[in-house]
Order: sequence, then C-alpha cells, then structure tokens
Amino acid sequence: MSNSFYAIIDKDALRHNIEYLRAFKNKDVLPVIKANAYGHDIFLIAKLLYEFDIKTWAVARLSEALDLINYFKTFNIDDFKILVFESILDYDILNQNKNIYPAINSIDEFKNALANNIETERMSLKIDLGFARNGISESEIESLKKLAKFNDWKFFSIFSHLFSVEYEKGFDVIKRFSDIVNKLGKNKFSMIHLQNAAAVFNYDIDIVTHLRTGMLTYGLQEPGFYDTNLRPVLFKLIGKVDSVKYVNDINYVAYETLESIDSCTTKIAKIKIGYGDGFPKCNRGTYCLINKKEYKISQVTMDNTFIEVDDKVKVGDEVQLYHRPNELKAKTGCGALELYIALSSLRVKRILKGE
Repeated sequence: MSNSFYAIIDKDALRHNIEYLRAFKNKDVLPVIKANAYGHDIFLIAKLLYEFDIKTWAVARLSEALDLINYFKTFNIDDFKILVFESILDYDILNQNKNIYPAINSIDEFKNALANNIETERMSLKIDLGFARNGISESEIESLKKLAKFNDWKFFSIFSHLFSVEYEKGFDVIKRFSDIVNKLGKNKFSMIHLQNAAAVFNYDIDIVTHLRTGMLTYGLQEPGFYDTNLRPVLFKLIGKVDSVKYVNDINYVAYETLESIDSCTTKIAKIKIGYGDGFPKCNRGTYCLINKKEYKISQVTMDNTFIEVDDKVKVGDEVQLYHRPNELKAKTGCGALELYIALSSLRVKRILKGE
C-alpha cells in the first residue's frame, strides 16, 4: 500500500446487515446504491450484492444506472434490475436498456411511457404524500384507477417516502399509502416499499413487501436511532504517514504560522489526503488514530492534512481517519453519511477487507 488513503469495505458486514434487516421486519430488502453507494463504491457494492443473489437495486439518477449497465457488460452480466427514482423522459434509452425500471412520477409520464411501448411490468408508481417530492398526487389516483379498469396491468412496484415525521403522523401516512395500494390492487405490484431508515425502526407496515434502505444497508445510523446489530460496511479509512518534521525546523504548518498549533506539540506529520480527496476542512481540530493513540488534526489543505504528533510517530505508520463514526456529527457538523459520500472515488480507492 502506498501512502495514499484507502477505504476498506467489509463484505461480511454488508451481508450481515442485509440478513439482519430481512429478519428484523420479516421483509425483503431493496438496497439503495445511489450516490456511489453512499460513498462505498457503487460498482463494488453492486457486484457484492449480485454475488449475494440480490439483483434488484435502486438509484437516484439515470446516469448511475447507465454506468452500472456498462460496468456489468465487462462481466457479460445482464440479469439485474435497476429502479431509477428520477423521471426518465428519453424513451429510446429505456427501450434500449431493459435493465432500467423507471419511476413514474405523474399521470402524464404514465401515459407517455405507455405510448412509447414501455411495459408496465417495468414501471414503479411513485406516490406523492406531501413531502415536497415528485410523484402521482393522491387526487390523481382515481384517474389512474379508471385507466386501469379495462387493462390487466402489472407493475414493478409502488412506493412513496415516509420521512421522519412526528410519530403519530406517520400512521396517517401509512394509512393513506395503504389505502392507495389497496384501491389500485395490491396484487398488481411485485414490490411495495415506503420506509426510510428511521421509519424502519419506528413502524411495522403490513402492506410493504420490501424495506427500501440505503443507510442501514451500510450500517450508517441516523441521530436518535441506533441498533448495535448493524455493522459498518466502511470498515476503515486508512493511509500512512508521509512525512514527519520537528516543529523547531519549520516556520509554517501548511499556510498558517506555528501559533495555530498547541504549544506542547513537538512534531508535525503530513498525510496525503485533503479536501481535494473529499476530506473537508471541517475535520480540522478533530482527531485521527496512529499506533492506537489519538492525535489532533491541525490543518486540511487540498492535497494534504497535517497532524500534531509526538516522537512515537514515524514515517510509514498507519493512520486511521473517521475512527469514531458515531461522533462525527458532533465534532464536524457533518454526519458519517455526508463525509463518506464526499470521499473522491478517483483519489480514495475502495478495496475489500483482506485484500
């Protein structure tokens, strides 16, 4: 390993989380792998899921789906399904890429998709329940029911978004969604999904068939909810000390004078990661782990980070960042989810634990 930084992905933790979530609510799991699989590497995670015989995934953008399709072409693999949340109005792309299962976000989109020969078996009906997101409005459900009256349509899925509403209001959202599904016919949908991460903990929802979750798949947890059975899939963010200098031999730490560091600091170590790698300046003043001891991060520049160390730290020593993921929000203002997604896929490679 060079002195650059790597994110170590734990395959066993990913498998464990999915199996645990399945047993937890007795539902199947629809993994969300958008935003580079929440910073874990969309290609690596999709390949692992495929190995686990989980061949249906959800993404936010058409571009993510197309990248996945091109990636799996190199393995001659095409028996997977990708639900895309955003509206797709390029029907040539849909007709050319049968792996893509589009979300339908309005009655007009539904009619246009039908007119362009998109099979209903590939469509997922998104229902707008008032969370300032797109989707078919509740007022349009009757029109949709009338359209379906003389057609034996089957759909890929129906879904909405149950965010962290007040607990009692969540039951109202669940009832409204359940009423819509029953009005249209539950047997018309291969998958029914509603919950986000917090709602997985908060509610048991009979009508859903799948837990559509991203954060929990990767062992990431929201404030106020914590399950010790989930394991972090991003096992470690590690690199090596690139250089060490005595404070007496330097005049500046990065772009600041020595007054910026603690007076008792004897050495400054440099590591090869910075905000150009997706390790933002909000990490200044937090701590990293070297030789089982915590050391303060003094400066973060585009390509490097500087750490206040002592005589125990040597060039080549392993450095672990984000070693206390559950404390990141309090110390940086950003949660682990935001910080992991920010990590550059070009400059911070994801590799499997043990490789």
